[in-house]
Amino acid sequence: MAAPKRPTLTHLAVPKAAQPAPQVEAAPTPPVDTPAAPQASAPSGKRVPTPRRAPQDMKTVQVRINKRGWMALRNLASDKDLSLEALMVEALNDALLKHQQPPIVERRTGERGTEGIEAE
Repeated sequence: MAAPKRPTLTHLAVPKAAQPAPQVEAAPTPPVDTPAAPQASAPSGKRVPTPRRAPQDMKTVQVRINKRGWMALRNLASDKDLSLEALMVEALNDALLKHQQPPIVERRTGERGTEGIEAE
């Protein structure tokens, strides 16, 4: 006897409300690289999240380390009043200097990237 077929996740999806196509005359479309203006709220009153995009010249680095090492780095960053990200950028620049390369690693800037930066 065969097991019953498992349901798919599509039955859980909320269908989009049918909206009439906007009557807009032909207007130039914005370039692809320009971020869209954030939407304040959806018609139901819920806020629509705007996806964050990293600048084109920034890359994400992910490293897996043991828990004791992570805790030691987190404590060191806390003791120096830095974010863990700022501490990692400092370490990456130190690694470049160790191998006779210029220290060119920079942090991202913005809301969450301002720790450890002194006011000018």
